[in-house]
Amino acid sequence: MGFREAAINIEKYFKEHLPSYEVVEARRKSGYEEDSYLYMVAAKKDDGTYAVWTCWNEKLQTLNHGHYDIGDLETCHKIMDEFYHGKR
Repeated sequence: MGFREAAINIEKYFKEHLPSYEVVEARRKSGYEEDSYLYMVAAKKDDGTYAVWTCWNEKLQTLNHGHYDIGDLETCHKIMDEFYHGKR
C-alpha cells in the first residue's frame, strides 16, 4: 500500500462522492511507518473555496475531519502541518 495507490483511490472517492471538489494535494498524515495508510487531502471547490480533510484512511477508504470554506491553499497547508503526527 503506497502513496500512488492512495492518490488514485482518493481521486476515485472524490469523483464519486464529492464531485464539486478537485483534489489539489494529498500527503501523509504521519511520519511513522505504522500510520502509512493515513493521509490528508486538500481540495478546491467549484465556488473557489478550499477544504482540508485531515484523515483519509486508505485501509477503510474513508474521508473524515473536514475543514471547509478556506480562502486559500496556504491556509490548507497550515492546517495540514498542524495535524501532522510524528517525525518528518
